[in-house]
Amino acid sequence: MSEVKQKRAIEKWARFAVKCGLVLTDAKLWESIRGQLKNRVSDVSKEVKQRYDDTTDRLERAEDAYQGRRNWAAPVASFLGGVGLGVGVGLLLAPASGEQTRSRFRGKVVALKKRAGETAPENTSSQDAIPSASTGTDGD
Repeated sequence: MSEVKQKRAIEKWARFAVKCGLVLTDAKLWESIRGQLKNRVSDVSKEVKQRYDDTTDRLERAEDAYQGRRNWAAPVASFLGGVGLGVGVGLLLAPASGEQTRSRFRGKVVALKKRAGETAPENTSSQDAIPSASTGTDGD
């Protein structure tokens, strides 16, 4: 009985080998595998290129920041634009009436002007501010 089982096992392995041989020699199968591999390699290469570009950009920005060559104008302008937009939307959507909102805004601007005027250097006299022409006489 063991010979019969051994013979059947050999036949099963032989059939498996023939089936594998037929599958592996199929031209359509290989073309399909080749096409799929080509697409996968293309996808992977795009991803690798994108990550490489991102990494080099980050390194360049880090180098610029380290060496003090940081571009600060664009972020500051964006921030100030956002603040201005926020103030405008806040004024439009304020729960108070338009007259009340304008009155409060006007009062704050006046207070800001006064505070700016107080901190600005004051002139000691009007004659010091405007130079007089010399006539060549005793001060006249």
